[in-house]
Amino acid sequence: MPVSLARSNPALPDRIRPILATRGLSLADVSRSSRSLVSDNRLHHIPHNFYSALRNRLFSPSIYQVLTLSILSGYRLADWLAVFGFSLDDVSHFQTSLPALRTVELDSRLYQTGVSIAWFRDLQEPDFEAQLVPLSRWLTATTPRRFDSLSVGANSAYRYLKIGFHDAFAFPELLPGSIVRVKRLPNAFKRMPVGKTAGGSLFLVEHSGGLLCSRLCRPEPRKVVLCSRHLPYAPVELETGTEALVSGIVDLEIRPLGGVEKPVVPARLGRFWMPGVLTRPSPKRNFGELIRRARILSGFSFREASARTKLIARKLEDRRYYCAAGSLSDYETRQLPPRHIHKLISICATYFGNVETFLEASGLSLHQAGKLPMPPEFLGAPVRDAHSTVKPSHFLSEMERRFGELPFFLHNSLSSLFGLPDISVRDVFWVGGTTGGVHPYFAGAFLLAVDRKQKIPRPSLSCPKWAQPVFVLQRRDGSHLCGFCSLQNGVLIVRSCLAGLPKLLRLRNRVDAEVVGRVVGICRRLE
Repeated sequence: MPVSLARSNPALPDRIRPILATRGLSLADVSRSSRSLVSDNRLHHIPHNFYSALRNRLFSPSIYQVLTLSILSGYRLADWLAVFGFSLDDVSHFQTSLPALRTVELDSRLYQTGVSIAWFRDLQEPDFEAQLVPLSRWLTATTPRRFDSLSVGANSAYRYLKIGFHDAFAFPELLPGSIVRVKRLPNAFKRMPVGKTAGGSLFLVEHSGGLLCSRLCRPEPRKVVLCSRHLPYAPVELETGTEALVSGIVDLEIRPLGGVEKPVVPARLGRFWMPGVLTRPSPKRNFGELIRRARILSGFSFREASARTKLIARKLEDRRYYCAAGSLSDYETRQLPPRHIHKLISICATYFGNVETFLEASGLSLHQAGKLPMPPEFLGAPVRDAHSTVKPSHFLSEMERRFGELPFFLHNSLSSLFGLPDISVRDVFWVGGTTGGVHPYFAGAFLLAVDRKQKIPRPSLSCPKWAQPVFVLQRRDGSHLCGFCSLQNGVLIVRSCLAGLPKLLRLRNRVDAEVVGRVVGICRRLE
């Protein structure tokens, strides 16, 4: 894996000098001030030969030095990291795209708020009562928007989780690899009647072994039982407040279907296990203690975690993101993070850690950093924002009104999540007008992602009927339908997934209908 020259640019001094000049600073000023900023911690010190060191393509500043630049200049930490070729948003990207053994919480914060978000304008008034319509009829791509130009609240009412392969208690309502949104509702289980199962609600449960999403039964006022309807997980009883915390209800799922892997019931969850006391982690944990806990909760061995960092290093084309198994073990004995920022990003992504929490455990705080946005010309971004020229989209406004906040942190992860390298509005279909259906996956569905390259329908003989591949077809009159499909002697045999259509259709291929593509992703509401 070669060292990427793009992330260690020899011309960095020529970029940093004018940035400091905009704040009336020179390197000499920064070097002197860094010594008085934290006099007892040399990690924050910026040497007088800093520019000379940056010309070495193998050198990169430490996270402490970058924070010092942020504090002294007043510019945001994420912007300074972008100058040096780093993006903290890579953490959420890899957390989203890499599989999880156990259910984990994703870092849903967008740290680089000046990033461009794909945006759209309306082509015609959307008909939200339509059953199945390609979004390309309603929307078209327009000039991207800067994230900081959007009216997005700082404090989210939601948490985002990724369902693991080893604790899929809600299967098949939630699939392993699905990303779910959880509405924060402390003590949500109190709405449940005592002695009954909570209908169709899926709850987020925090216990001594981590997180999981499951249906619950409330046999006693202060006790809940994990209820798995499909897989033989042990129905363990937990006492709320001491052994478990029911902290929210799952209300939305983003479900990839391209390469669905079957869940695994490990022996430790297949037999009855004694729940431990739920303890809150100490706020005074150091970096080593934090990553040790994160590794245990994620379920990875050192070797498995090292293999993931190798994958990250290949994706980012820089071998400094790779962490050997022995190094990962050593980091757990240290109080401070690794010297290279590359390692910090890899560890956060591999162990599904929250970047801000990891920084605080390292003695750093985003609250200390500067708050001013760096001028866009120093970040290679357009100087003018398209906010003033873009008309509000009725479709996007209605989506936010109906379904709550939009998960903008997934803006650069949808391609890898659905296996569509060049995903566009042409690959997305509105299905929100569907009322009922024969496919359980489509309960509450409102958007479908379709792979247009998969046009030959082949049933999977090893899967049950409800898990068969689903295809979208376009009929001769321009309407669309979706369902289980097979091609026999030039005839498409379709079992529709939507209500109001015949259970079985026989259509001549490329005469009565043609295959648009295979459904590889579903967004659906669960409440």
